[in-house]
Amino acid sequence: MKSPTSRLPCQAAQPWRTPAAGLALACLAVLMSGCVGPASQLESPPQTVQLDGDAYRVEQITASTWSAQAPRHLPDGPQKTANLVRAVEKASNCKVTDSSYGTGGSALNAQVDCGSRLKN
Repeated sequence: MKSPTSRLPCQAAQPWRTPAAGLALACLAVLMSGCVGPASQLESPPQTVQLDGDAYRVEQITASTWSAQAPRHLPDGPQKTANLVRAVEKASNCKVTDSSYGTGGSALNAQVDCGSRLKN
């Protein structure tokens, strides 16, 4: 005689199908979505900043990190870098404290200090 806890060979234990497991997964999903929400509020949609007749694409990544891309026709060099910094400062209204080119060298990533707001 089989005991009530014995299973047929095709009936493997499936603990994730219990109501408690379903509730745990639902709670985990809510918690994970809560972690994403506030961070997305810090980001802003990409902006176009006009400098010297050229359009620069500027985007906020985090509260203190911005990214800027120059038009493709501009040559690399110190003037391009200076204009990218100016574009970030104009879009963020904050002072750039550090910057570096991202992977591939197409975008400048900049750290800003909004406690040192720019004076117009």
